[in-house]
Amino acid sequence: MYQALKQRGMSIEKPWLPQAWDSEADIVVVGYGGAGSCAAIAAHDAGDSVLVFEKAPVGGGNTGCSGGGMRIPSDIPNGIKYYAALTQGTVETDALRALAEAMCQLPARLEAWGAELEWTDRGKCTYPALAGSSAFHRVANLARSASEKARQAEAGDTIFLVRGDGMFAFLHDQVQRRSISVTYNTPVHKLVQDPVTKHILGVVTGSLDGDEVRFIKARKGVVLACGGFQNNHEMLVNFLPNLTALPVYPYGSPYNTGDGITMASEVGAKLWHMSGAELGMFAPKAPSEKFGLGFRLEKTLRPGSTSIFINKSGKRFMDESVLLSHRKDLFQVQAFSEETADYPNIPLFMVFDETYRRARPIVGGHMGWWWVQKSYAWSEDNSAEVELGWIKKGETIAELADQINVDPASLQETIERYNTDCRQGRDSQFGRAKKCLMPLVTGPYYVTELCEPIINTQGGPKRNGKSQVLDRYDQPIPRLYAAGELGSFFYPLYEGASNVPEALAFGIVAAEAAGRLERWDA
Repeated sequence: MYQALKQRGMSIEKPWLPQAWDSEADIVVVGYGGAGSCAAIAAHDAGDSVLVFEKAPVGGGNTGCSGGGMRIPSDIPNGIKYYAALTQGTVETDALRALAEAMCQLPARLEAWGAELEWTDRGKCTYPALAGSSAFHRVANLARSASEKARQAEAGDTIFLVRGDGMFAFLHDQVQRRSISVTYNTPVHKLVQDPVTKHILGVVTGSLDGDEVRFIKARKGVVLACGGFQNNHEMLVNFLPNLTALPVYPYGSPYNTGDGITMASEVGAKLWHMSGAELGMFAPKAPSEKFGLGFRLEKTLRPGSTSIFINKSGKRFMDESVLLSHRKDLFQVQAFSEETADYPNIPLFMVFDETYRRARPIVGGHMGWWWVQKSYAWSEDNSAEVELGWIKKGETIAELADQINVDPASLQETIERYNTDCRQGRDSQFGRAKKCLMPLVTGPYYVTELCEPIINTQGGPKRNGKSQVLDRYDQPIPRLYAAGELGSFFYPLYEGASNVPEALAFGIVAAEAAGRLERWDA
């Protein structure tokens, strides 16, 4: 990429500028997910010209493969109070107020664009002790069509009304109606900055292989909406070392590789919330490794779950009925042993019997990049995955243990103890929910090694309530804005169904703030 930049040539008088710009717009948006699409729509509606660049071959980002829920404060004072409790002093008061105001205003903005919202009661929030007001908890999704309501009622699937793919389809339609230019397969490599004034003047885009570069002038500002670093192993190791003890694969967009963090850092941005991440249920390792995507397991919490998790010693080590999504305590699988200087629960395996194999796919949900982009169709009874070798099969427990190099006697003892607890209706080891205590007694038996799907990361360049990116002295970098998961306000605690509305709301905030500026080349 740097060789391509050198070949293009820069201005002799102002070496930070190209000799010629390839294209220009008032607002340049980097990333085409929830934040990027809303920034583009808001900028267009304010009368500004817009260019959007997306690294992936399709739009949507993490918004497009999310649950699509939007948790909105009932009022601004309650919102400020709760967000202050979640962020635990890491976000300034002015920014908290801006967060609450933007979230409260979002539903009306979406409705003005033609969206019909459906409000649903999700019960208690993630941290009810912090809320202080039961009136705070309102969750909205885009409204379902009559046919979709009928289908979901028949299937008993009423948790997610319109998921993130439906949410992004609505936003994409709004972008198309406005004839906004979106260029796919085009990463943004660098920001063009005046070294004296520190103003951001444009961006450098290119091809995925970096052999081509184009200079795009941003007459008013640049909005970074290119997601987090969930698929950048080096950043994960540096900022989330405990997480990477287990193989990690992105549940959301694999194109979220921390590009915005690199670009913003290069122009002097301060980083914040870098150790914030949201994890999901474990995933089978083999398909996740093959596709580079987290194939999240079906929840084991439901009755009839004849399955357990074991470590490399063939022992259970946790309550398998615990919902792992969005937890902030360290998972038992990541426990480190000072005595042996390793992670005794890694590698991690899921063991189940023929009853479970036939009952349902072990991979569940209707979200995630792999499902939305149809990377693979999981079989209803897991038989295809057994044939592929992703799930190992054994006629006996001993045969199963041999396939994963686990001591057969140890695994046999583990299963016998678990089955005894099931018959007695009490998990004597880890307190697994009684309704989930179903014995493993029907052969043949199955095992699959597990890994960790990462839903998203929250860290990135620090921003204020106007979505302005801040430098190391907490001063705005002129004409640079960020929205979405790239430097999210949510840290260290995260409230479920909050990333989507934050992304949408601050895409709007960023575009409108940039739009109020004078053109630098006027």
